[in-house]
Amino acid sequence: MIIVSGKNLPPFYSLASPLEKDSRQLNQINEAFLEAQEPKIIENYCKDVQGTLLLGESLREPSKKDEGKLSTYLQQLRSLSLRQEVIYQLYKKSLLGAIDANDKQKFEHLASIELEPLHQPRVRSEAIAYYQKNFSDHPIKNLDSLCKEQVLEAKSIQFSMEQEQAYEEHLKILKRSEVQGIKRTAKIGSRNSVIVVGERKNNGEMVFEAENLNPFLVTLSLDFEKLTNLKANHSLPLYVELPGHTKKEILTLSPIAESLITDYESSYGWVKGSVFSQHDDSYLYRLPFAIGTSARVSQGYNGGLSHKGLSAYAIDFSLPIGTPVYAAREGEVVGVDVTNNLGGPSPEYRTYMNYINIRHSDGTLGNYYHLKLGGSAVKIGDVVKKGQLIAYSGNTGYTTAPHLHFSVSKVDPISMRRPMNLPIKIQTLQGIVSNPREGDYYTVQ
Repeated sequence: MIIVSGKNLPPFYSLASPLEKDSRQLNQINEAFLEAQEPKIIENYCKDVQGTLLLGESLREPSKKDEGKLSTYLQQLRSLSLRQEVIYQLYKKSLLGAIDANDKQKFEHLASIELEPLHQPRVRSEAIAYYQKNFSDHPIKNLDSLCKEQVLEAKSIQFSMEQEQAYEEHLKILKRSEVQGIKRTAKIGSRNSVIVVGERKNNGEMVFEAENLNPFLVTLSLDFEKLTNLKANHSLPLYVELPGHTKKEILTLSPIAESLITDYESSYGWVKGSVFSQHDDSYLYRLPFAIGTSARVSQGYNGGLSHKGLSAYAIDFSLPIGTPVYAAREGEVVGVDVTNNLGGPSPEYRTYMNYINIRHSDGTLGNYYHLKLGGSAVKIGDVVKKGQLIAYSGNTGYTTAPHLHFSVSKVDPISMRRPMNLPIKIQTLQGIVSNPREGDYYTVQ
């Protein structure tokens, strides 16, 4: 069950529940295949996990007299986490060693057991290459799933590259005569909802004007692939912030020699938010679901499926469609789109994602994605409080199952054209969480 009552879920027991799942997988490993110096390293680890689970269960209703027991429980969790990493490293080393030694029996045994290291990019690519070369007539279910995962990821990357290429073509400087038509069809958040127009004056100058049709602030970048006999009045590329619903001149190009021909080639891009915002790292965010409920993390930080690169610090919570979503932090609603009802496990569905964006006091954005059709309880311009109902979860956009994707972002200071997710601290009943991991359960305090 994805969501359970906080009264039925032992608050401290849930801290160890991911270890229970992990130990079930590790129990399947034949320790003879691990290059371990310590005898029975997995057997002892799994035995200690069970002991820790029993201790956590006894803390269902902790009191002052249990303080010593609680301290022991937390120490055991830390110790088990370190031992888990050691076993993971042994597993990875042994799996890659089996590939190098062309030991098919060892490879098949280890690769048939799904552990976190198997989803690491290098390990996954080498395992898939070896599997496809040596097991064409001998399928391994877990490796087939890895192959599908890699193909899906490759499609996503290719789709993004094609979108970016199309974006660059679309973002060539427009003529003023085209602007009114674009304004009539521009949708909030769409690529053409920020317009840059270049107009030549009688004195030969080229003046560029930018207009932000969105209700939220954007960071715009303007660059030139070619400048012939022209100089700019600002350093290039140009980066400028545009508040919502504003228009202003941003750049002037002046002829260097009046007798010579002038020419240029330019493009621009924009991203929601401010590159100059500074996240308040001390802020404690709230879990974005109802008090007294818990949810499982289906993908945490640096998740193997899609939480990578600039998107590394995002959290997916498994939530049934229609689950109430609450603001993790107070702020102003600056983006809402809940008009879509399509979703699926393919990049082609990406544009159908419903979302809400909330601008925080430090300039960062709280992002709530994959909402249901019509699933907004707020509108643009609303000022919401922490813990206020804002939406209902769904399964729209590029998604493999119903969930809520939550992140906090600012503009990436390197590319200046993409959002960059930020690591945050979340207050839960289980304590302050700063590194949510797949399989963990967290309860709203």
